[in-house]
Amino acid sequence: MKKIFALSVSCLALLSVATLTLKASGNHNYEFSQDGKLVRAIDPATSITPAPSVDPKLTVIAGNFSNYPLATYFSVFGNTVAQGGTNFPFQTWVAMPFTPTANSTVTTIQVSAGRQGSGTAGFEIGLYSDAGGIPGAVIKSVHIPGTKLPIYGECCNVAAAHMGTGIAVTAGTQYWVAVTTTASDTDIYAWAFNSTNMTAQPAASWCSGPTTYCGTNSGKWVPYSYVQLGFRVLGS
Repeated sequence: MKKIFALSVSCLALLSVATLTLKASGNHNYEFSQDGKLVRAIDPATSITPAPSVDPKLTVIAGNFSNYPLATYFSVFGNTVAQGGTNFPFQTWVAMPFTPTANSTVTTIQVSAGRQGSGTAGFEIGLYSDAGGIPGAVIKSVHIPGTKLPIYGECCNVAAAHMGTGIAVTAGTQYWVAVTTTASDTDIYAWAFNSTNMTAQPAASWCSGPTTYCGTNSGKWVPYSYVQLGFRVLGS
């Protein structure tokens, strides 16, 4: 099966860079932008795995996953997520904001993020409060083992964090969904862009490392505006 992608003008910016190439597991190759923060899968899978259906007992509180079965999200372009260290030159995380329209209880968070390699480490999916337009305090973070992660570049499995009995969120209050790493998450990951809206939207990124990659913002969340990453917040 061949995949045919129609890109909007704003999405063409995602094609503009890639000088650093990483060989990953199987037949998947990845290219990074010069600053290492954007990643493209140049040999994506040719088969489609349907995204998980929504439990009829749950409500979609927020998110941007598409109902189109062949493109729940834009699987070949996204943001790099990495712990840094010997496998990558800096630590980088990303977060997406959402604002509930009603008082709700968050029980599951799904993200279009996956592994870029064949290691066994995982990453964290967290629900954060807002601190003036960037992620604030972590409300709850769940570690997803590598065995539970999809492969980046394949559509359309998702990584899911289950929030136990649920986290109460308030209507009209902004929260954040973040994909982060711990000291043991030494592999390289990526969070794919959504496929429903290619316009620039608010987001936040974390960079920790040399000024070559992080400038003067090392070790803190920084707001930015770009194509949103794929996510869905479920609950009641």
